[in-house]
Amino acid sequence: MDQAVFQTLTDTLSADPNARMAAELRLKDLQSVPEYPLSLCKLTLTRECNISQRHSAVVLLKSFIDQQWSTKSPKFRGPEPSAEIKTTVRGQILTGLSDPTNRIRSSCAFVVSKIAHLDWPDSWPELFDVLMAHLKAGSTDEVHGSMRVLAEFVSKDITHVQLPRIAPVLFPELHRILVSEQTYSHATRSRCVSIFRSAVDMLYTIKEEHPEAVKEYLSPIFSQWNDSFIAILNKRTTDNPEIEVAEWGLKVDIIKCINLSIQGFPKLTSSYILPVLSTVWQEIIYLRPKYIAENIATNGDISGFCFQDSDGDNIGFESLLLVQFEFLQIACRRRKLTQSIFVGQDGHPGILEELVWNALSYMQMTDDQAENWNADPNQFIADEDAESCTRHVRNAAQDVLVTLGDYYKSQTLLALNLSIHRDISTSISDKASGKDYWWKAQESSLLAVGLMAEKLCEGIKGGSSSPIDIGALFDHLVLANLSEHSLPFLQGRSFVFASQFAPILPLNLAAQYVSSAVEAILNAPSAVVKVSALKALNNFNSHLDKQYIAPYQRSILQGVAPLVQVTTEETLTLIFRTLTTTAKIDDQVAAEFESILGPVALESWAKYHNDTCMAGETMDFFDTLAANPYMNPILNLRAMPVLCGAINPDNTDRVAVSAAIQLLRSLARGGPSPLPAGYVAQFFPSLMAVLLTIDDRDVLQNGQECLKILIQKDVRQVAEWRDAASGKTGLDLLIQFIAKLLDPSQTESAALFVGDLVAKLIKKGDNLVAPILPDLLRAVTIRLSDAKLPSFIQPMVMVFAQLCLNQHETVINFLDTVDVRGQNGLQIVLTAWLLNHADFQGLYYQKVSAIALTKVFTSGDPRIAAIQIKGDMILTENSRRTTRSTARKAPNQYTVISAPVKIVKLLCADLIARIEEENHSGEFNDDESEEDDDDEDEDDDDDDEQEQDRKGDNWKGSKHHERSVLLSDVIGENDADYYGGADGDGSDELEEVDADVLADPVYQTHMKKFLIDFFRGQLHSPGLVGCFGELNDAEKQTLSGLLEN
Repeated sequence: MDQAVFQTLTDTLSADPNARMAAELRLKDLQSVPEYPLSLCKLTLTRECNISQRHSAVVLLKSFIDQQWSTKSPKFRGPEPSAEIKTTVRGQILTGLSDPTNRIRSSCAFVVSKIAHLDWPDSWPELFDVLMAHLKAGSTDEVHGSMRVLAEFVSKDITHVQLPRIAPVLFPELHRILVSEQTYSHATRSRCVSIFRSAVDMLYTIKEEHPEAVKEYLSPIFSQWNDSFIAILNKRTTDNPEIEVAEWGLKVDIIKCINLSIQGFPKLTSSYILPVLSTVWQEIIYLRPKYIAENIATNGDISGFCFQDSDGDNIGFESLLLVQFEFLQIACRRRKLTQSIFVGQDGHPGILEELVWNALSYMQMTDDQAENWNADPNQFIADEDAESCTRHVRNAAQDVLVTLGDYYKSQTLLALNLSIHRDISTSISDKASGKDYWWKAQESSLLAVGLMAEKLCEGIKGGSSSPIDIGALFDHLVLANLSEHSLPFLQGRSFVFASQFAPILPLNLAAQYVSSAVEAILNAPSAVVKVSALKALNNFNSHLDKQYIAPYQRSILQGVAPLVQVTTEETLTLIFRTLTTTAKIDDQVAAEFESILGPVALESWAKYHNDTCMAGETMDFFDTLAANPYMNPILNLRAMPVLCGAINPDNTDRVAVSAAIQLLRSLARGGPSPLPAGYVAQFFPSLMAVLLTIDDRDVLQNGQECLKILIQKDVRQVAEWRDAASGKTGLDLLIQFIAKLLDPSQTESAALFVGDLVAKLIKKGDNLVAPILPDLLRAVTIRLSDAKLPSFIQPMVMVFAQLCLNQHETVINFLDTVDVRGQNGLQIVLTAWLLNHADFQGLYYQKVSAIALTKVFTSGDPRIAAIQIKGDMILTENSRRTTRSTARKAPNQYTVISAPVKIVKLLCADLIARIEEENHSGEFNDDESEEDDDDEDEDDDDDDEQEQDRKGDNWKGSKHHERSVLLSDVIGENDADYYGGADGDGSDELEEVDADVLADPVYQTHMKKFLIDFFRGQLHSPGLVGCFGELNDAEKQTLSGLLEN
């Protein structure tokens, strides 16, 4: 068998394709032979064979483990080897961990890891002891191989159940290897840190449910490990490049571990942040000249080193810089601990000024980036995007600067001003000296100031003097750079910079820059400049009044639209955004270009509807065109045949069907009301055929939204349409579709908007719906009885809430007659309503719910009073501090109260929230009072340490704690609500486009005033007096304030 496997493997490496094919077929036959894995194992470990044969054998062994070793494997297909064969293979493959050839040793470690994942600990209990023996007394090769296994082991297989056995043995050995620099390679020591980091990550994951694990296994050893980390970070080799690079690799893993530890266990790491910060800062200073020389100031000569560790991974100081910059951001957020280091204390300067200057140096564009981005504009856009997944030193340095600006705004801006003057002076000198890279410092300076544009513009508009002379930058840098046609990145950055400061530009200058950007899009030879000009135009469109862009609208549309046909990916996204914003400037001008824009929109939709990134952009563009009243009729004529062809039950491309319905909705929404005669008949048969026969979630959701728009625009045309063959009307098909959605077999996510659809049909249908209204409401009640998703419950509750605004007694009487499997309909609806009211989304819907509840309350109906609802949580010592595990063991207990009491509590909470929002709106923390990660409530339990990664700017009063508000303190003040006006413009996107909502008097209701008036009017009513005794202290104090006025 060994010989057969050997020969077959040899033939698979043959240059003859026929021989290879025949050998691969023989391998499939050999896989069913019981001894096959033993032969592969033996061949893998036979050092006399060449490396290619041995590696082929171990690769096949890995595949065998996946497919045949155990039924636990997700790829298992059998047959499974016997227990004896498994025992032999496990014993033999372990010897491969000491193989002198790294490639074979690493592959054997991977096989051991795969087997361990399936067999440990039940079928291979001795594995961990063997690995530990290797660590304690094995050769360096055995240690390296075993470490590879343990890395997989700890990250994937060890749980809190095995920790008591694993941690006390493993962690000391890992630490011993880490500090034994004379014995073990940097790569092996790095693997120790990586394993420890995996353990820290696991402990963080389980700390809430098993806080004792952190105390027992991490806390006692943490100081030892961190002391060793700091000692290693402080060591630097400068006379041996290969050792220096290996040190970088070890430091990368150490700082990764530190970063994770700080975020996961802030209290445990607090005493180590300052020593690490000092070391990291010194390393950043030390590496800067090297980084500049090898990546930026090269004059075309790149002389950097590239090394691989023992695992074949490339390592270099760029990786080290990335994790160091991440650490700096984390340290900056731990403001209480690190403020003295960043900004100084007691006359001693901090590092912030020099840190900002260093950040600008690291933000400079590398030669590789300039070359790659010139060749591929898509990559340029992707890498330079603020949300880019690609991590470079350039964007990591930007993140550091932004974080410094968030936490130390004034100091950062002053430091930035000094830094850009320093760099611009250097660049001018370099230019005079003939250095090709002189422009990079200017580009990074503009980039850095642009990152602070929002902060600077806010200050300037507010009348504050700017710490950076923006005018001088425009006069002496930006204007000159716009004509640097031989330096596309500097020219492009100048365009973007100008647009970032559009809110404060003098209007004549703004128009000049818009004109230059348009000219660049049309005529610039460099794709980089075109892309930058597109970015600038998007910013100008966002920040400038339309009148300053309008003169160029025709030129932009003419110049940009053709680019859709010749660009791809990220560039295409930018083009569509530009077209979308430009088309909104003047509807009449945009309509002149329908013959260009319409085909672009439809062709792009057809091409990209399956592309998750592009689909949104093309949809936004089509929405803009469809909303244009001058373009909508022509676009309808062009699009309707295309959409009707896609909206077909036989169309197997469900994404296309769903997207076509979205476009149809856009066309209808942008059309007149009522719709043109015969409009609905064009598509209604195919639309309803799709919605009644297809169960795709997205199709059904978009169908509900589309029908809602059609009902809003012209319910009579929809309802009175009639199918010639069946005689069914549009209303018949609508009710049939609603019945399908309300059927319990339909998922809640698929029927998410059925409540909105029903509410719209009732509101607009009036007499058309009256005969079927009881059946419709009964069906909604039945579906509500077992609804789970809050987002599904809210719109169905709104059906009844809307009706209660004017007909609450009728609604109560009707629901009382509904029986759902022995449960009263009034109980079903009111329970769902009251338990979800506090979480309703959307200002309008919150108002509808609250106002309708006042109607229900004032009815004084004894049937309402008889309904019992879950009230406040009963606080015990255990319920005050709860983890997920304790919550499962001892669920929280609640009081049971009557529905009227619950209504009062909810409305009282609404009033308190309105008053708090009004009191605290606009109350913003400045640099000196910003919170940081050290403000978390921490006691002696590690499970209460919170991972925080938030901005330093915090709103006061945003904690959702229970408190009382005395109305006497606020009544008589300015009645402007937090939302502005009559609760102002805090509307959701949905509310902004729904004309019925905007026209509803409820929307204009000032809720604070309304609720105050309601409670004042009810203060002495039997209903409220009867509820008062069951309110908590905060609620009582709030209502008591009314008596004082």
